[in-house]
Amino acid sequence: MINAPKEEKLDNFKANRQEGENDVKMTPDFIPMIRIIFWNSMGFFFFSFLIPHVINQLLEASPTELGVAFSIQMIGGLLSAPLVGYLTDRVSKKLLILIGSFGRATCYILMYIGILLSSLMLFTVGMFILGFFVGFFWTPLDTLISEKSNKTNRSFAFGKRGGMIGKGNLVGSIISITIFSLSNIFVPENLFLVYSPLLLFALSNILGGFIFHFKVDEKLTFDKHIFNLFPSSVETSIVSKEPVISEAPLKSRNNLTIGFFIGFSVLVIAFMASNFNQSLAFPFFQGYLNDELNIVDPTLVMLIYFPSQIISLLLAPKLGKIADKINPVLGMVFVSGLGALVTGLIINSTSGYMFGILLLFDSTFAWGGNLILQNILSRISKIHRGKIFGAAQWLSLFGAVLGPIIGGLAYESIGTFAPFLISIFIELSVIPLYAIAIKALKPYMAE
Repeated sequence: MINAPKEEKLDNFKANRQEGENDVKMTPDFIPMIRIIFWNSMGFFFFSFLIPHVINQLLEASPTELGVAFSIQMIGGLLSAPLVGYLTDRVSKKLLILIGSFGRATCYILMYIGILLSSLMLFTVGMFILGFFVGFFWTPLDTLISEKSNKTNRSFAFGKRGGMIGKGNLVGSIISITIFSLSNIFVPENLFLVYSPLLLFALSNILGGFIFHFKVDEKLTFDKHIFNLFPSSVETSIVSKEPVISEAPLKSRNNLTIGFFIGFSVLVIAFMASNFNQSLAFPFFQGYLNDELNIVDPTLVMLIYFPSQIISLLLAPKLGKIADKINPVLGMVFVSGLGALVTGLIINSTSGYMFGILLLFDSTFAWGGNLILQNILSRISKIHRGKIFGAAQWLSLFGAVLGPIIGGLAYESIGTFAPFLISIFIELSVIPLYAIAIKALKPYMAE
């Protein structure tokens, strides 16, 4: 009976904490943290356009060589992902993000020099460096996003990240399209000027990395924020000084059942298959436009790509809100099924405009599925999020290494439609895998 008042206070604390979590979506510094991503994402569109354009048109490489170049980028990520996942849980996440920003800047500079020297080797080295350092940025950032957001709004939080990428991408795209198109019209032989946006985006990454490093408080987590909102709800002696919700679910974490390992193993397979699928067809969209629709003007190709790379990202926060409200299994069935349908429509399109609109829908569905999966990953563990995101990135890159190579071989040996037909089959095949993984993992989620 002596402990009854303390137990009652602890119950009141838990009730107040739960109510606070329901009302608060994220920490006060979450939005300022997300805004900084603007600077790091300005070159995304130009970079994604540039790789197939330079390799196919400027360096006149084959589809197989294009696939190999994409794969080399993924191999760089494969080598760094385990290290980054380990470091994210042990060292400053801001420091890792700063390193990642410098890595992307180095990549842009090397690619620029490779273009000027017409060197496929140097251009590909730049892509490898990007792949190696990209995990230094996204893995700790995704961990911070998870730590600074409410579990019930996690997809929305990742959607805000996507939305800010879209805003940076939009401004960067306007800059790059303007410089690239005007230079191609008036001084097409001046490669220094035509591809100069790469240097601007290298500087924006350095700037963004420094701003992030000095402005973000990585020690302020959502749990601490909730605790600080209700300091009088319980005596400090009753709760620990580190207000972190227990990692253990209803079933003991020390005796994980076979259900967890089955679920995680199937999730691993599904992740690898999905990223194999995404990298299978994406590098060859430009080749399809050139070969099947006879669209060779690089500026027109950029404009066709533009909506899918920008609008889908700007819609990400709204997609995140929807993803937080729907059953994740049904969500994956919906986005994967419609994604396969849209891919089929893309290869039957008869004009560049139709191609661009369908590509927008395809990218939007892909982002919706990505937000659902990011939510699931962020909730498997609270104290090992860096390792979880690092492992997920490694597994996704493992699948992505094979995709471009197989896609390039299929494009060259079978035909232009081959990578897309294979992509449709794989996209439908992963639906039951995600359903099994999500259902099996649900009882073991830390959040």
